[in-house]
Amino acid sequence: MITYNEFSLPVLTKDDIRIEWINLNEGLNGDFDKDDPADKNFLRFEVSRRTKGDDWRILDGGCCTLVEATTPHEKLETLLEHFMNTLFDEASAHRSVKKLCEHLSWTS
Repeated sequence: MITYNEFSLPVLTKDDIRIEWINLNEGLNGDFDKDDPADKNFLRFEVSRRTKGDDWRILDGGCCTLVEATTPHEKLETLLEHFMNTLFDEASAHRSVKKLCEHLSWTS
C-alpha cells in the first residue's frame, strides 16, 4: 500500500516491511547546494521492519540514490515497487539487505 511520509514522498508497505523515500538534501558532493546549477538533490530510501504495533526499526538497508528529488511521484512509486520486489524476501526473513540496498543505490 502506498502512503506518503513527512517529506510528502511515497512510502510502500507490504506486510511488516516498509520502504520509503527520504529527502535529506544530499547532493553530488555532500550537501545539496541550491546555488550551484550543476548540483542535484538526490533522494535516499530506507527499509524498515515492523517490530510491534506501529513501531518500525530501520534495517541496515538505506542508501542515497541517483534519483533526483524532482522525479514525479508516479516514477517514485514504481521504483519503490521494484525495490520491494528485490528486498522483501530477505527483509521479511530477517536477513541482511545491506548488499541489495547498495546495489539499488545506483538507481537513477
